[in-house]
Amino acid sequence: MLYVTETPLAEKFDFTDESVAVTGGASGIGRAVCETFAAQGANVTIADVDLEAAEETAATIEEEYGTRALAIQTDVSSYEAAAEMIDATVDEFGSIDVLVNNAGLSTRTSSFLESTPEDWDHSVGVTYFGTMNCTHAALSHMVEQESGCIINYASDSYKGNDPALPVYGGAKAANVAFTMNVAKEVGEHGIRMNVVSPGTTETPATEDWLAEYGDKVLESYALDRLGQPQDIADAVAFLASDAADWITAQVLSVNGGYIRG
Repeated sequence: MLYVTETPLAEKFDFTDESVAVTGGASGIGRAVCETFAAQGANVTIADVDLEAAEETAATIEEEYGTRALAIQTDVSSYEAAAEMIDATVDEFGSIDVLVNNAGLSTRTSSFLESTPEDWDHSVGVTYFGTMNCTHAALSHMVEQESGCIINYASDSYKGNDPALPVYGGAKAANVAFTMNVAKEVGEHGIRMNVVSPGTTETPATEDWLAEYGDKVLESYALDRLGQPQDIADAVAFLASDAADWITAQVLSVNGGYIRG
């Protein structure tokens, strides 16, 4: 009995003419995700609060990969803005096949007691409510087309590994619970939902912090290097691909073998 399917593995990573929306897609991990999908043939929506950066990313994608790219200024903490972004994606490309809820916002403080309700609102608004807003807006289209894939984000912080980020870690934990529960609700419609949980990754957002603490942080990683945006983008593309067709309601840690001392 043969267990290898007739579809070559490489073809399972082909996203030609599929429509992918990435929040926070203008820089860092989000931009790597956008470029990775475009390199495999996808049309990409770059949703970001920084419209200028989103437009630059879109122009680069169209020039380098020959696919279509749509830049939309989006504050995912607003349901109206999230819904407008999803609708614009469907209007432009005809469908929403993959949604990557990459946008997240952390407010690092020395302790929870020193944080403020304003800090919480901003971080949770983007990191958790942003995930819910975009997911809710996309699911109506995905249910109608009887297919779709949503990738949400956790972080090592959700495991209690970063006491300086209790609110952010709590929002990431909420993303995990949210994903697992909704995945069970929509699976009958051919929709898969999973979570990528990155370890410490070198991006513009972490540059200053890593300049101060990077050497110490590195001691906790078995593979003796910190993450790069492409490491996370590859994991996202795998979970969205046909190679992961029987994977849903799961958390994939992409963390270089993080070992908390």
